[in-house]
Amino acid sequence: MIAFRTLIPAVLVLALAGCATLPPSPKSTAALTVLGSSADLHAKARACQELGFYGGPEAVPALAALLDKEYLADYARSGLEGIKDAAAGDALRRALPGLSGRYLSGVVNSLGVRRDVAAVPALQVLALDSKRGVADEAVASLGMIATRDAAQTLQQVLTGGSAELKTAAAHASLVAATTLTQAGQRDAARELLAAVIRATPVGALRKVAESQAAALQ
Repeated sequence: MIAFRTLIPAVLVLALAGCATLPPSPKSTAALTVLGSSADLHAKARACQELGFYGGPEAVPALAALLDKEYLADYARSGLEGIKDAAAGDALRRALPGLSGRYLSGVVNSLGVRRDVAAVPALQVLALDSKRGVADEAVASLGMIATRDAAQTLQQVLTGGSAELKTAAAHASLVAATTLTQAGQRDAARELLAAVIRATPVGALRKVAESQAAALQ
């Protein structure tokens, strides 16, 4: 009986190790086969979507290779958004320097959808760099991620950004303030809402910010 009991931890360790190295699912393997074949665009688009549901880290390189490909880039991003493994976020961040235009905008949006905290420094740079052309998208993603650092950049934009970018930052700040409040960071939410109130003229946005701020008193 003693010997049997001493074996239990070892068995559990082996079981857990097996879980950590599970092979790709058959559906992921099938979808990756389609991406590597001469299948038509419709089939490859469907494969990207399926990888968002069934793929793991094994699917990331194939999807990342499509982030600048016309017709398939959006589907590839959708697949990466759905993959829970951190490798998907890593791939999206690594793609940022080499993309431009709508491809860059899409990846910035996807990082926000994933609420990728590790992307905050890169998004902060993009939010303050008008030359890359994705400041609005970066601001929106910072609002979705809603960390204190992200909130500080939103406040910076509300203080010194262009009128158009301030509007985008105000919308993003309302989203971020809600998330911060739910996370128990009420002080950060109040500071952000106060920045929105100071930066926006009388109107719908300001009224929403004032209502949210009043609820935090």
